[in-house]
Amino acid sequence: MLEVESHEKYGEILKEAGELLDSYVIPIFCLDKFDRPEMEGTGFFIEKNLRVYFITASHVIDAIQFAESRFVIALETEIFSLSLLGSKRTVKIGTEVADSQFDIAAIPILPESNYYNRCIKLAIPVSKTTLNRHFSKVDMQILQGFPSSKNKTAKRLNNQTKHFSGVLWTFSFNFFQNCDFSKYNKIPGSHYPIHWSKKINGQKTLNPRGCSGGPYWFIPNKRKVNEFYLAGVFIEYYEKSDVAFVTKIEHVIELVEQFEP
Repeated sequence: MLEVESHEKYGEILKEAGELLDSYVIPIFCLDKFDRPEMEGTGFFIEKNLRVYFITASHVIDAIQFAESRFVIALETEIFSLSLLGSKRTVKIGTEVADSQFDIAAIPILPESNYYNRCIKLAIPVSKTTLNRHFSKVDMQILQGFPSSKNKTAKRLNNQTKHFSGVLWTFSFNFFQNCDFSKYNKIPGSHYPIHWSKKINGQKTLNPRGCSGGPYWFIPNKRKVNEFYLAGVFIEYYEKSDVAFVTKIEHVIELVEQFEP
């Protein structure tokens, strides 16, 4: 009985934390041949020195370019196209294809754009990241994203207003102990390996496809859920191996610093 109560209590805390973080998470779409948005990934805005950047996984941009689609996001359900002009991303050497290591991308949001003010309100300041922070423990690790299976266009798109009411999902993970980084072409110290299980307590878990590029949060003390810190970017999962990877926020900061004069 105590175990059930503990599980339920954790669920309540997770729900509270999710509600605090919801506004930072942005869905990404490609457009089908009928110009309808189809869920492709997840992203978020980050602010450094009053400059705003949209962050996602590099392979999400690959998928959108392969579909010959515009890069489309939704801000408070309203759909916008973001220009990829001037964006920076990690790619394989000698190619323009996403790398399998860091797999991150940054798109600058120019102050003169008509949606800049809305973006900066949703941006996570660098001061709210784990950069230069060290914790003796982390009670909660949270991923938020827009799973493709929960965001079918037919159910979520208002054909009259063209607003997309996406389903945002909050996941909770733990570190994957004794991970063989080389097996997955990852670098120790640059990623958080996390345990992703197909089942929890006998129940099938929601597939995180569509959550690539989503923000990954640390809450060091679950009794203080308002003290949350952006730890990295969710980039991929291996269903057969029960492991997933998060690129640490330090690499995102390094990428956006390339924009600075």
